[in-house]
Amino acid sequence: MSFDVNSFELGPALLQWLAVVAVCAVVATIVGFGIALLGGGTRGAAYFADALRRGVVDLTRLSWQRIVALATLTVREAFRKKTLYIFAVFILLFMFAGWFLQGQDLDKPAKPYVSFVLTSVRWILIPVAILLACWGLPADIKDRSLHTVVTKPVRRSEIVIGRILGYSVVTTLVLAIMSVVGYVWIQRAVPPRAQDQLISRVPVYGEMTILDRNGEPGGGVNVGDIWEFRGYIEGNTRARGVYRFDNLDVDELKDNDQLKLEYKFEAFRTHKGEIGEGIHFRLTLVNEETGLRVPYPARGDLEIQEFAGETVERDAKPVVEIPRQLTYLKAPDDEASRPQETTVDLFEDLISDETLVVEVSCEDSGQYLGMAQPDLFVRMPDNSFATGYFKSMAGIWLMLVLVIMLGTTASTFLKGPVATLLTFGLVVMGQGLRVFMGTLLEQYQEEGQVTGGGALESAYRLATQMNVQSPLPEGPATTLIKWIDTRVFDGLTLLQNVIPDFNYFNMTPYVANGFDVPWNAALLPSIATVLAYVIPCIVIGYFSLQLRELEAK
Repeated sequence: MSFDVNSFELGPALLQWLAVVAVCAVVATIVGFGIALLGGGTRGAAYFADALRRGVVDLTRLSWQRIVALATLTVREAFRKKTLYIFAVFILLFMFAGWFLQGQDLDKPAKPYVSFVLTSVRWILIPVAILLACWGLPADIKDRSLHTVVTKPVRRSEIVIGRILGYSVVTTLVLAIMSVVGYVWIQRAVPPRAQDQLISRVPVYGEMTILDRNGEPGGGVNVGDIWEFRGYIEGNTRARGVYRFDNLDVDELKDNDQLKLEYKFEAFRTHKGEIGEGIHFRLTLVNEETGLRVPYPARGDLEIQEFAGETVERDAKPVVEIPRQLTYLKAPDDEASRPQETTVDLFEDLISDETLVVEVSCEDSGQYLGMAQPDLFVRMPDNSFATGYFKSMAGIWLMLVLVIMLGTTASTFLKGPVATLLTFGLVVMGQGLRVFMGTLLEQYQEEGQVTGGGALESAYRLATQMNVQSPLPEGPATTLIKWIDTRVFDGLTLLQNVIPDFNYFNMTPYVANGFDVPWNAALLPSIATVLAYVIPCIVIGYFSLQLRELEAK
């Protein structure tokens, strides 16, 4: 598992949200105004303007007393529908899960148990949230029980908000109970030998560059590995992997009086070497301002085995604990003199402006060391397993709230089955299809085109039996085709941003692999994603209910 170390940037995301909302609002206004003109002429235009005016008034004069009352009724209705029966399925899974999880991951015995609990909670509660949100309003409209509500002094926007809050309260209660049960089960079910894996490591990743055998920036040596995730440096040369760690919390490190570096490099041999020995490498701590370079360890090298799995790495302890006081042999200024032992302070002499540079070198001739950006990180003091576990549950809760908002909004203009299909489709697209769309659009934006062109260009090539490498003939028709395809890709970009990204909410890989859930890469984008859909869902839900005749006849 390799983690995305890129932090979520709230400022650009907010600007993008404003742009998408503005475009969607303009398109909806134009379409609505056109339909009103076609349906009623000048009277239709007046009705459209009156609807907008009433919408602004309705959405800005909310009564939280009425919203809470509607939410309370929604909660009671959900319990009358036996929502808590879902616990029977959850408990049934836990009764027999231990039979199938034992021995599933010999390298990380605790990982299957953690993954099972988080995945089970996630996929048990998603259908519950969808069914509650998508079938509530359509059932009330069908039974005409909602007709008596709208005749009271209750605004349609308050109905939408009350429904969302009510269903959110129900799923929150269910999730809270399941979270506690799951946590206790993990603590009891994980074998004693794997209890030390129930931790939440706090990594600080750095920026990595690779220097070739001449000490010049490069991309690493290609050793024939199909997966190009790691670059390889040649042993006993000037090749280096340079990691730069910025914004280190030096005060927290000083409290522990040491610096922990955790690594997960890969070894590649060109010859057998010493039997029973791994490939040796060394770390060099560098202060770029003063030019101070301190190798660690001062005597001897670190070792990594080829094809080493998690068991070998755990036995080899791939964590380097660097003490505050470092002693090394300093090269003399005079060649006739001997090297002298020198002691430096890690935090005062090597870390400058909260920045530390670490160089990694392979010490064996003819051997190679593979590394990627997440393969070396500063390990801050560990948090408890409960911290990461309940953060992951918070991510599931945020996802359920978003599903409820989407389902409730869909139920304001669709019947229950269709609203369920739409909401579930958005969940599926938000987890799988959105990644594909992002890759396609990124390729188009970086290269200016996709192989074979867009939809119209591809259709032209099929009709004329032209291969994808041949350029289109010059002329107005080609210009028009490319212009239309560009607009289509712009529309896909807008559509991609409309579909919620559900990948942020899946924090299981962090906790299952013993990492804490990061704020910038997981929690912050999850919260921002939910907040981004609050206003659009309420507005769409209000106008959808406004177009429906709900008053009792």
